[in-house]
Amino acid sequence: MTTQNNSQVELVNQLAFRLRDMGVIHLNLDDTPMSDRRIINLGGKEILNFSSCNYVGLEADERLKQAAIEGIERFGTQYYCVRAYTSLSYYEELEAQMKEIFGHPSVVMPTTMLGHLSCLPSLISSDDAVILDHQVHTSVIMTSKILKANGTHVEMIRHNRMDYLESRIQKLSTEYRKIWYLADGVYSMYGNIAPMSDLHELMNRYGQFHLYIDDSHGMSWTGKHGSGSVLERMTSFHPQMVMMTSLGKAFGASGGVAVFHDQATRELIRNTGSPLIFTGPLQPATLAAAVASAKIHLSNEMVGLQNKLKSNIDYFADKAQSLGLPFISKDRTPIFFLGVSRFEVGGKLVKALLDAGFFSCIACYPSVPYNNTGIRFLVTLNHTKQDIDNLLETIAILLPEILESENFSMEQIMKAFYKETTHTERLQSA
Repeated sequence: MTTQNNSQVELVNQLAFRLRDMGVIHLNLDDTPMSDRRIINLGGKEILNFSSCNYVGLEADERLKQAAIEGIERFGTQYYCVRAYTSLSYYEELEAQMKEIFGHPSVVMPTTMLGHLSCLPSLISSDDAVILDHQVHTSVIMTSKILKANGTHVEMIRHNRMDYLESRIQKLSTEYRKIWYLADGVYSMYGNIAPMSDLHELMNRYGQFHLYIDDSHGMSWTGKHGSGSVLERMTSFHPQMVMMTSLGKAFGASGGVAVFHDQATRELIRNTGSPLIFTGPLQPATLAAAVASAKIHLSNEMVGLQNKLKSNIDYFADKAQSLGLPFISKDRTPIFFLGVSRFEVGGKLVKALLDAGFFSCIACYPSVPYNNTGIRFLVTLNHTKQDIDNLLETIAILLPEILESENFSMEQIMKAFYKETTHTERLQSA
């Protein structure tokens, strides 16, 4: 490991110690049943939870729980044989359901991370070039390091800047076979959405340009049959696109699924993706729960769940705007990122909110650049309008007090998030 990497690891380690000592990370929940999905129990105290990615509440649906129990009763706690040899019948049923949801062939993966490791090294060669969006998920960045080690050209551009992207496509297409852009459908930190119509147009314009996009945070809560934010914003599934998404988070089970335009690409990954050849599968309870969730996705019930969540999203966004709070993205997703810039401000605010009865997640280096610290609030359909009012009104009181104590201002927060930068910190961490 280089000296630079050593220093970055130590910085992250020290930041984690500071947050742990403040009492805002590495927390263990009380051994209390979660009868109310809005609430977690910490130290004998009920805390309103704004950190859950279970956006539409399926993780507690009785049908998923009963299916998981039945899966264990039929096949035990695990069936551990790699899929290259045998698969439980649940896989065939689930992948057929995925084709109904997305309209294209798919492969179910053990996790989205292992999905990236299955797809990217098989799809991308040393004759190709890779462009990473600055905010693409860490799991994609980690996989890109394998591509780079294999001789693939890898670079990073500023977040959602389609003008920069097109310029790089034009330049790199004279040197490389294919140009791959690696991005997220809904970005996990800021909660903003990829410009899918622009990306679709770029694929139409440049035959060498390919898109690999992770829509894990867009799954279930939006799109027909819960198919997500990517397909919702495209006129068709482009033949130059591959999509990864999650069967965890809002889907309510676990694992990932890769979706392809054609059967040939699906078979390529099924036959050559290393984790599919050498890594264990999803286990019976998880597979059975995923099948049960997919049935709900394919029913009319899904529209009602989506509409209830979207009502909460709109209410949160409008209330936050009325209070003048510095939420960074204006896209209407379940992820709200409150920019605070300084690590110290973020740590103090998370702790003050926890003391006031609200749990949220600090987002700091290396998840975001060091001076772009913020707090992520995740909205679910289980939250009430009163919950949202109480949270945001509390932030409106606490944030100015903490900024004053740190001799920092709202104007400095805005400057930190909207100034032009070279993103050196993020590039180095990649």
